[in-house]
Amino acid sequence: MQNPVARFSTYLALSVVVCLPLAAIAQSTETSSDVLATVNNRPISQISVNNVALQISEAGEEADPDLILQELINLEILTQAAEELGLDKQAEISATLQLQYTQTMANAYLAQKGSQMQFTEEELRAEYDAQSANVDSAEYKASHILLETADDANRVLAELEKGIAFADAAADYSIEPVGDTGGDLGWFVASSMVPEFADAVAQLKVGETTATPVQTEFGFHIIKLDDIRNASLPDFESVKTGLTNLAVRRALAAHVEELKSAADIKLTR
Repeated sequence: MQNPVARFSTYLALSVVVCLPLAAIAQSTETSSDVLATVNNRPISQISVNNVALQISEAGEEADPDLILQELINLEILTQAAEELGLDKQAEISATLQLQYTQTMANAYLAQKGSQMQFTEEELRAEYDAQSANVDSAEYKASHILLETADDANRVLAELEKGIAFADAAADYSIEPVGDTGGDLGWFVASSMVPEFADAVAQLKVGETTATPVQTEFGFHIIKLDDIRNASLPDFESVKTGLTNLAVRRALAAHVEELKSAADIKLTR
């Protein structure tokens, strides 16, 4: 279930996100006074090892600098062997290398530009207010009975009309385990449910049951709305970092459009 904090913190993402493979890092032209090894006079620096270690750590694994260095040596040997065969001159490989360079430089530029951006408290609070106004804070507490067919659901509806308790009908007829608890789904937000289910719940008043079966990909539901409440939104300070990130991303997106407008772009096809 997605809570209001998670919904509030869904932010604009930039399209350029790149993690370079080890081979791309091994071919880096960066130099460092702290050279850890050379392969046919081509250096492998500490910064290359650090870059790979960072990628491994961010993936949740333990980075071993010695093993990384040996892997970079192996990759450099293979890279030089490939160059001797002229593979770097092949159109597909050359284009791939150029793309990796372009992506790396673009991301570096965006990272530096973003780190220099600052936003006032008033700007961030204005964004907070805008985000708050767009958040559906309603939470529902409902129960349901899930049946395989519309006929089965209609038969249970008939039983409910005769006076059988909803919880008893759920325990006797529902085809999912929640039937054992009277069909109770607990508290949820509409966005956490499939659209057909969410729409049906939104049309009910507290205590009401759907008059007809609601079909979803899971089967046919009979839904009873038990309660409804407004969930509290996160306070400004708790989401301030996320609001800043959103402001940076929007500003960067606008900056990219400015650069694009100023560029001489010619489509050849």
